[in-house]
Amino acid sequence: MASLALYWSVMIACYLLASRLRRYADRLGFVNTLLSVSVYALVFVMGLRMGANREVTDNLGVIGVQALLVTALTMAFSMLGAFAVRRALHIDRNALSRGAEKTAAEPSAAAYADASGSKTSLIIAMVAVGMLLGYFVVPRVADPDAFQAVSGSWLVVGLCLLLAFVGFGMGLEGKLKAMLRGAGLGIVLVPLAMVAGSLLAGVVYSFLSPMTLREGLAISAGFGWYTLAPSVISGA
Repeated sequence: MASLALYWSVMIACYLLASRLRRYADRLGFVNTLLSVSVYALVFVMGLRMGANREVTDNLGVIGVQALLVTALTMAFSMLGAFAVRRALHIDRNALSRGAEKTAAEPSAAAYADASGSKTSLIIAMVAVGMLLGYFVVPRVADPDAFQAVSGSWLVVGLCLLLAFVGFGMGLEGKLKAMLRGAGLGIVLVPLAMVAGSLLAGVVYSFLSPMTLREGLAISAGFGWYTLAPSVISGA
């Protein structure tokens, strides 16, 4: 809980700071680049940690299949929950009213999909490279147990930086008021529906696999946040 309080505090503080710097938004466009770099660095470190962990690599075949199935279920259930609430509230994926006019700067769905696909491919590549280096290089240059402890601290620092950039970017955009105008307080139902869908997927998977209900819920409770969930669970 202390870590979550730290992460939320960092994000909110950076949001408030950026909200006062919106007139300089054109000069601060590099924040989005720093956000992407911090994500790639985090998944690279997680790849290093997985590659250096022999228990993980020795069971990678089993773990990989389970991870794929859990991912598919949680994505499907959380997307269905969000879709149902959006239809009920008549809002688009930006939490704006479907009748509202799109701004010229808003990317098309195709451009959005292309950008997302490129980022996902790069993230997968960073994880793969990290795992290879963790498996072949880390054991030769450092004690695996000591590396796991030190790299855990790297994740905490990296998450703070990531959330700082997220909060700063949201503060610069200033879309929070528009989102609230478009959907009202009902917008809160969207993340709640996604949370419920993700947890339900964990329950379903626990009945379809050797995992216990507690393990299924623990995994699905990451809510797809690949940079936060592993560090929270490993530190629990």
